[in-house]
Amino acid sequence: MASSRSALPTVLLLAAALCGCGSSSAEVAPAVTSRPATAAPAPTVAAAPDEGETCRARIRELESEEALPGAPGFEANRIAILGRAQGEPMVFVRAPVAADPADQSDDARRSLEVFAKGRPGGRVLGLVKRHKTDKPLLRSLLLRQGYVYAEDPQDALSFAAHVKLTDLFDDPKIFVQRGSETHELARVEEKRPSETHYKFAGGIFAGQTANLQLGDRLALTQDELSTPLHRDLAALAEETGFERAKLLRMTEHAIVADLQFGARTVRALIETKGAAATLACIAEDEGTRQEIAAYREEEGTRLRALASIRDAVTTLVHESMRFDRPFDEKGPDKDGQLRPAWTTAYLQGRTSFGYEGHSYPVFNPAGRAWPPEVCVDFVLDSYERAGGTWYSDRDLPPGRVERHFAWVSDVRALRGVIGFGETAEKHPELFEVRRFQGNERIQFGERQRFFDFLATHTHELRAGDVVAIHGLKRDDRIHQHAILVERTDPITGFAYGLADQMRRPRRRTWEGIMAEAPKRSLLFRVRPKDVVFDAIDPAGKAPDR
Repeated sequence: MASSRSALPTVLLLAAALCGCGSSSAEVAPAVTSRPATAAPAPTVAAAPDEGETCRARIRELESEEALPGAPGFEANRIAILGRAQGEPMVFVRAPVAADPADQSDDARRSLEVFAKGRPGGRVLGLVKRHKTDKPLLRSLLLRQGYVYAEDPQDALSFAAHVKLTDLFDDPKIFVQRGSETHELARVEEKRPSETHYKFAGGIFAGQTANLQLGDRLALTQDELSTPLHRDLAALAEETGFERAKLLRMTEHAIVADLQFGARTVRALIETKGAAATLACIAEDEGTRQEIAAYREEEGTRLRALASIRDAVTTLVHESMRFDRPFDEKGPDKDGQLRPAWTTAYLQGRTSFGYEGHSYPVFNPAGRAWPPEVCVDFVLDSYERAGGTWYSDRDLPPGRVERHFAWVSDVRALRGVIGFGETAEKHPELFEVRRFQGNERIQFGERQRFFDFLATHTHELRAGDVVAIHGLKRDDRIHQHAILVERTDPITGFAYGLADQMRRPRRRTWEGIMAEAPKRSLLFRVRPKDVVFDAIDPAGKAPDR
């Protein structure tokens, strides 16, 4: 991306013109001896306070406020938790408090004792089973001040993977605070109780099924969510462009942190209002602040493009795009064969197509184009849809409308993981490719080593990257899979937010994807270059094609 460093502010200097007065008479006045006149002193203009010094003064004022302890138990296992349990990378100013046994009935106290002595992970499900008929009691025992919270990675995984909202509530309407956003959820009753669920009642996720996530805060009314214990630094990072934050001091309404912007780390003051966070000021000299401002302006293109990509993933997940494997196929041998047949039927204006005796729809029930996807298609589709490129709906003439961004033809043509990596290497103008080799090929079965590698190589994976994994599955065959990295943790830089297509598009964790075949390991990483994000940036001025 070409540097878009803005010009330094222009300083205008005002000079006073001195005017002399001469006599208009030719007569020369007699000389008069007198004391010289004293010039009036120039008015003193107070220098504007330097922003950096003002920021430092504000930070010093925070020293008189109570410092909040954070959640050291959660932070000690942060990467292990985020790598396993789907959820938001919350920063807690205080750890949510578990139920006090003294306030519970004898039966509830026994449940808490069993939980404390139980095996992490299994004890969460055990508590759900013991109190499944008393949901208010279960919530009071399982949630901490309304939070889906755990300090053990296995408990966190069990929470996010196995506990449902319907295990905890049977109310027609509930509220969830996720990050700095609060969502209303509506209960949808199905004929089979096991299929009853909650859906988002509005917003970008309207109509989608809501699942429990780590870090969620749940309540029956919105008022109960007014004083959160968490702060949403992930949203702030995605807005301002810092890559990592080292938290130095937290108070009720502010955080002092060292923020990393590219190669520079600066001291900053973050103001908070509830869970929302705002970058208030940077406590550095003018030159450093201007350098950070220029970096943020330049990085803004990528951040806006990534936001569009996340929106595209949300759409693909909501539309539940089908995996490109024929009906009744158990293995991968025919993966990818449906999309060409779909394309032909779509361009011919048909509403269905046949393949090996089965009929498949061309459009989804809402009339949107519904092409089958393999994992690489999902990644490429996410980028193209973010750039406005997609197939027209059923009520429009068929055609693939290309707007701000579309991949070059050979990138789209090779849909296999291995072929995609090789093609990316042939396009250095579009991609940077990094292959993992030797001791870096750590099988996921060695979870501690796998996560340790990611923790010490956070620079290797960032939002927008495509990661390929490779290895044996249960059928004793080598498989490859492509994953889109959507988000990274603002505290550690760890790539925690993943999206992929296997059976349907989903947002998942390393555990959710890799545990299906723990002998797989990282194969390569493809990083789209700035020219790709420039084209997708919704604030750009690229004309429609």
